[in-house]
Amino acid sequence: MIASGKVIKFLRYAVAEIFLLVVGILIALQINNWNENLQVKREEHKTLKSLQESIKNNIVEFDTIFDAQILRSQSIKEALLTDISEKSSYYLDSLVRRIVSTHTFDPSSGVYYSIINSGKLELISNDTLKARISRLYDLVRDYQESEDEVTAYTEVHLEQYFIENYSIDPMVLAGVRKRTAQEEQNDKANYVKNITSQKAKNVYILLLKKMENIFTKGQNLDLEYNSLLNQLETEILK
Repeated sequence: MIASGKVIKFLRYAVAEIFLLVVGILIALQINNWNENLQVKREEHKTLKSLQESIKNNIVEFDTIFDAQILRSQSIKEALLTDISEKSSYYLDSLVRRIVSTHTFDPSSGVYYSIINSGKLELISNDTLKARISRLYDLVRDYQESEDEVTAYTEVHLEQYFIENYSIDPMVLAGVRKRTAQEEQNDKANYVKNITSQKAKNVYILLLKKMENIFTKGQNLDLEYNSLLNQLETEILK
């Protein structure tokens, strides 16, 4: 066999077979890795899209609530700084409702917590984006704490003040019936007296002071929401 060279031929054949086998295994591993990476990228894209839609919806909700906070602040300043004696009782009904009404931002967080709890946040390859998403709801909670403080103050001081000092027929306030001429006169006088009292003004001033945190934190949250949304859209396009 040695003399005929058959061993050398056999060894060459065996080495070639082993080489082809190794190459085949490497190619299979490469394809498998490529498929796994592709699946990870698909999951990342799906996660980013879910966050994008959630944040879009939350921005719409936040803008609505924040606009209502601005309107409330303007109404409080109107009661504090302007002459309301010429306003009708129906206008003053609306003014008091705007002053007393509290507003709270309740964002949809199901998608966010699902991503956090399932570990899908780690699928996001952009570390900067990942960090911003992680701390987003800290900003939301911080803003909500300011809202809660204003709500608590309103309930204890402003709502209680109105309950104790106003005697307007609930049927009128509910719009079930219109005021009589005498009721219009009496209710308007009652409104002017109590809306412009020094006690009420003291409450308005402290309330406006507390609402400053809502506007400061709200503006920061709005900027972060929109900036984060832009970064998400850029990352999705990649």
